[in-house]
Amino acid sequence: MSLFSVKMRSSARGTHISGAERIVGEQEIDEVCAAMSRRALAHGKGQPDSITITVSAIEREVVRVPALPITEATSRTPAEARDVVLGAIAPLTAHAAQAWELVTSVRDMRGAILFDAATGNRLEPDYARGVRVTSMDAATATGERPEAGSGKTRVADALVLASKVAHHPSVLAEVCISDDPDYTTGYVATNTLGYLRVPNMKPAGSAVGGRLFVVDTAAPADLIEYLEHTPVLVGES
Repeated sequence: MSLFSVKMRSSARGTHISGAERIVGEQEIDEVCAAMSRRALAHGKGQPDSITITVSAIEREVVRVPALPITEATSRTPAEARDVVLGAIAPLTAHAAQAWELVTSVRDMRGAILFDAATGNRLEPDYARGVRVTSMDAATATGERPEAGSGKTRVADALVLASKVAHHPSVLAEVCISDDPDYTTGYVATNTLGYLRVPNMKPAGSAVGGRLFVVDTAAPADLIEYLEHTPVLVGES
């Protein structure tokens, strides 16, 4: 069966609001495009003035990876959430506190920070853009395989992305905080820890949000190629 990548990006006055993507068969394209449009119009960051949906045939091999197992922390405040995240990444980098400061201070980045575990330096070529993880979808068991008319759930979206990212051997950990003011649960993910949901990573109503990958690589270009261009389907854990 031929597969297609369907990607949505929305913005308002040039500022990124939301994005989504799917890997689907030809027969699903119409329905998925409609669902993505509805999703873009209902985002908590506001009404977009531009919605772009792109459909492209996938002409390279699709990699299949397992979903990370999901667990949940019991953090009740942003301070407790910070402690959970630092506890997870401190064994991986001596610069854990610096990583936290970065991910909680960036604004309106469309992609993720590549954070060198050994030095604490940023490795992405464009600090304003970051590295965008694309070309991925749920295969079967990250929840429902996206239900008709509504796209994927928030947790399934994030789990698919985290599972693709964690599959690469250069990625030690991911830290993510949603920039949606109405959503305060973020996560930290590693191949050994799995996908750990962390409640109260920021105060309600806050527009703080970012994504950071703690990495150990001598070839960041190869890692970026995988994150941005390799199609991945995520299946059962």
